[in-house]
Amino acid sequence: MADRTGCGVLRVELPLQALRAEGYATGSSERMAEQLTARTLIGQRVCMPGPSARWQEIAAQASRPRLVFELDDDLWHVDSSSPVAHAFFERDDVRQRLEANIAVADAVTVTMEELAAVVRPLNPNVHVIPNYLPAWLLQHERPHRDGVVTIGWGGSATHQMDVEEIGGQLRQVMNRNPHVELHLMGSDYRKALGVRDRVRVSEWTASVPDYWRAIDYDIMLAPLRAHRFNASKSPLRPLEAAMLGIPVIASDYGPYAQFVRHGETGFLVRRDHEWGRYLRDLVNDEAMRAEMGAAGRRQAADWTIEGHVDEWQKVLLP
Repeated sequence: MADRTGCGVLRVELPLQALRAEGYATGSSERMAEQLTARTLIGQRVCMPGPSARWQEIAAQASRPRLVFELDDDLWHVDSSSPVAHAFFERDDVRQRLEANIAVADAVTVTMEELAAVVRPLNPNVHVIPNYLPAWLLQHERPHRDGVVTIGWGGSATHQMDVEEIGGQLRQVMNRNPHVELHLMGSDYRKALGVRDRVRVSEWTASVPDYWRAIDYDIMLAPLRAHRFNASKSPLRPLEAAMLGIPVIASDYGPYAQFVRHGETGFLVRRDHEWGRYLRDLVNDEAMRAEMGAAGRRQAADWTIEGHVDEWQKVLLP
């Protein structure tokens, strides 16, 4: 049971596809079937009344599938800059269902050890499985716009606090380099960034693979504010950049600091002015962009779902 957004694709669809390639019968749905014949049932972020009641009903059965609760965010510390999500997960009834559903699961999967530490008081059987991406991305040739250096950022509407970190430095670089453009994918943060000209905004596509194919950045931005919610995030943005051969400029914080190899696959920003410094370096040095992008792909070769399907197999099919 999963949604069709990026979370559902990364944490349910891709692992199940990789298991299917190994000969296992797998399937997914946004609803739990009335009749269950599966050996294992994965539930992602189950906290709504109907699905929660069904999850608890299944858990109480003497003969039932193995229940694996999948969670990829610290839903107890959603920042108020994402008002809709913050208000929803602050509700007592939502938290009660979330915690009860985690507690009755046979296992819980998370992306990071920091998130595992949050969940273990509710269920000690927590497995840390990082986000992995499909191997075909390593060979994908991304679109390129001649005569233009494209700076890019992609993400959902829950990244307000992160994006606000980079606006001033980004504007300076764009004002001084007329051959630079900005491509925002998923959310329109022009107002938060204070930029209007030479900006393209692409909405989310229905297909996550189509989103990856549409990424045409020459430089990827990955801001991440030091915040308890972000401490449990995975290094997904830097990983996407590495897979696609794009140098990344990322905050020197949490999961991004753990993944990005400073000066090799990209740059880690410790002070605000460094966003501008590293952007200028990469904007004006095509060879550096190519070298860092190639180094990123070498690193990302160790982060394919095909190469790590056994981690999911051990949890789902023990």
